[in-house]
Formats: sequence, structure tokens, C-alpha cells
Amino acid sequence: MFIMTTNAESSMPLIDSIRPFRDQIRFNLGQLDNDEDWSYQLWFVPDSAGWPDAPGYDDEDWNSRYLQAGGSADRMSVELQRVEDGELRHYVIGRPHDLDEPLDEAVNVAGTDHAVHPAEVFDADEATDLFFHYIGDSGTVPDGYVLRLLDLS
Repeated sequence: MFIMTTNAESSMPLIDSIRPFRDQIRFNLGQLDNDEDWSYQLWFVPDSAGWPDAPGYDDEDWNSRYLQAGGSADRMSVELQRVEDGELRHYVIGRPHDLDEPLDEAVNVAGTDHAVHPAEVFDADEATDLFFHYIGDSGTVPDGYVLRLLDLS
């Protein structure tokens, strides 16, 4: 199952009993206002893990691999964190662009400006496509997008 986390603190399963998954994701991303709601994250945990309260269950075993958006519904960045070659890697997602071009835009997330390329700024509609692909295609982003590696050390 996919777990959605808002503002890095409130988590619940992504469900489709109120509206289809795509519509639910779009609704949640549309709520981002960079004030009360400034981030949205999806991460996968297998049903067998017993989320959230099975004996021995620990979010840390699962929630380090995710897709997240931060900012507001009309101006957000989207980031992917996953394991590659045994290493945890964190990326900013963007439309095709030269990764060596300057980061001359900013997306504000919870009062902090994050330097991004103009091709890395999304609205809720386009970000919904990224998230819906992510939950339907084993944690990947659609072909045609580029990933800019961030050094979080």
C-alpha cells in the first residue's frame, strides 16, 4: 500500500474509496498552500509489514524511499528518493533541460527557498501525473523527465 504523508508528520494510507487514486492525489496536491500544507509525500510499504502498529514495525524501514512535492499548488518542486546500487539517492525531477544550467529559480517550502531550474517547477496538475505514474509503475517517474542528483551529506 502507499502511505501519504503531509508536512512530514501526518500519515495515512492512500485510498480510493472517496475518489479514484489520481483524483485523490490531485486533491492533496491542490491543497498545498505553503502555509498550513506545504509538503505531500507518497511512499510504499507492503501489507505484510503491518503498517502502522504491528509488533516490530518501524517507519524507518520504508519511508526513506518516496516521491514528494513541496511548495504550493501553483509552484512546487518534486523530489524522488530511492536506493540505487545499495545507496540512498535523492533527486529533483525536471522536464528536459541541461543539468549544468544555473539554478536561477526558487521554490519556497515552509519558509525556505530551494534553488531550482525553471524546468523543475511544477503545478499540481503536472505533479499529479508524476505521482500517479509513481504509484502505478514501481516507484519510477515517466520517461522524458530528468533527475538532478542532490548531495544531502
